[in-house]
Amino acid sequence: MSARSPWQIQRAVLYAIIVRELQTRFGGRWLGAIWFVLEPLAHVLLLLAVFGFLHRRVAPGMPYPVFLVTGLLPFFAFRSVATRLMDAVDANRGLFAYRQVKPMDAFVSRALLELGLYSTVYIVTLALLAWIGFDALPARPLEMLGILAALIVFGVALGVIFAVATDEVPQLRPFVRMAFFPLYFLSGVIFPVRAIPPEYIPLLLWNPLLHFVELARAFFFERYALLPGIDHGYALAWPVFSLALALALYRARRLRLVAVG
Repeated sequence: MSARSPWQIQRAVLYAIIVRELQTRFGGRWLGAIWFVLEPLAHVLLLLAVFGFLHRRVAPGMPYPVFLVTGLLPFFAFRSVATRLMDAVDANRGLFAYRQVKPMDAFVSRALLELGLYSTVYIVTLALLAWIGFDALPARPLEMLGILAALIVFGVALGVIFAVATDEVPQLRPFVRMAFFPLYFLSGVIFPVRAIPPEYIPLLLWNPLLHFVELARAFFFERYALLPGIDHGYALAWPVFSLALALALYRARRLRLVAVG
């Protein structure tokens, strides 16, 4: 039997970690996977019940359920990628005793798993909205996929930064998770940002997630009016510089991350 190529070894490592993550997360049961899909839907239904009055404040041709989904699910995916990558090293530290397995493999595996899971949830949710009767097809799908891909890259970069930064002080991780809570309300996820008093808008524009959410909706809805001040360059600069910082930190701390015990 011929020796395996480096790519074959890398692919086998990623596949094994993804299977391990799936078994750990869902326990090998379909009920866990089904609930993963139903949980965001339940969240959407709850918000529709609470904020249903907002449907009159969203522009014509932009039904509130679709408006909500196009902000909520990208934010959930970003948050999940960042927080789960933060825990990836501790969850897989025992595997680093094998020389083929590196911390970056754990990061990549979790990122691919979260991307696959949330892509499925997004497609299923839009399909259900279309089945109900809403117009749930993006007007500019390629641009929307591009901005969502950049958002995921941003989440991956933050996840690696958080993992490296909290490796020796894991007690900081609950505070990192708590930091996403105000972002949930300050990124235009559940209500139009135009409902906020104009004097606060310049402060909110410092938040890159607001730019990503607004751009995703602008590419989804044909007549969506972007909030003044939303900048493609500003949004895309965050994943680029965050990824550069993440790779630099990983390079500097990679030997410490593989330490067992």
